[in-house]
Amino acid sequence: MIQISAYGPWAVVTGASSGIGEAFAHQLAAAGLNVVLAARSADKLESLGAALAVRHGISYRTVAVDLSLPDAATHLVEATAGLDVGLLVSNAGTGAPGRFLDQEITDLRRRLTLNAGSHLELIHAFGRRFAARGRGGMVLMSALGAAHGIPNMAQDSAAKGYLLHLGETLHHELAHDGVAVTVVMPGNVDTPIIDTLGFARKDLPVRPQPVEKAVREMITAFLKGRATHVPGRMMRVMVRLMPRSQSIRMNGRMLGNAARNLAERERIGA
Repeated sequence: MIQISAYGPWAVVTGASSGIGEAFAHQLAAAGLNVVLAARSADKLESLGAALAVRHGISYRTVAVDLSLPDAATHLVEATAGLDVGLLVSNAGTGAPGRFLDQEITDLRRRLTLNAGSHLELIHAFGRRFAARGRGGMVLMSALGAAHGIPNMAQDSAAKGYLLHLGETLHHELAHDGVAVTVVMPGNVDTPIIDTLGFARKDLPVRPQPVEKAVREMITAFLKGRATHVPGRMMRVMVRLMPRSQSIRMNGRMLGNAARNLAERERIGA
């Protein structure tokens, strides 16, 4: 099996300041790839990059960027113009549980740009660069709910569904250009987003998978040439066995509870 280092010498990782993106940065740097770290927090990125450089002897570049803004993806592409990038980990994304009609249209538009529009622009720009160099790879971070949509997270699951279908088709289309594409659909990975979204950990149906293990799985799936991958054996079993209608209802209830948890936190000022 090909090694991830073959997709160097540079990799771009968005959402790199925490969670899955940060774990990707650690594992790619450990494999010898130089990394471009992109997220909103310049301080966190610089601290991470410096630590990776010392630990693994790699080079790094940080790009502080808010990919929910319309021109941010273009800024990231331009910031890497002088680098021989061979791998894109398009990971940045977020969500906000709650009823669709209760949310402001400005917030919905912002998250649509982050969860779908920014990925589109990065995939298109880096895809052209990879095709021109004759080799490259993309790992695209969708979500488990993208397969069917989730009540109480309607817009965000729909945006992730766009990324899922785009990535699945490009897995086949770009193979002719030497570009490998894998879409990852994490459903229960132990990252700060679990708490940010308002989930009560004790109520989760499956114990969250450690993020380092999940990312190792994602990299292995990419290197094996899979079009899609759900990290975590138990999550894959649930996806195969649970009827679609039951999954929609269960996840909708969980997101409804998460929205109420967030509202209660706000009420008490937590």
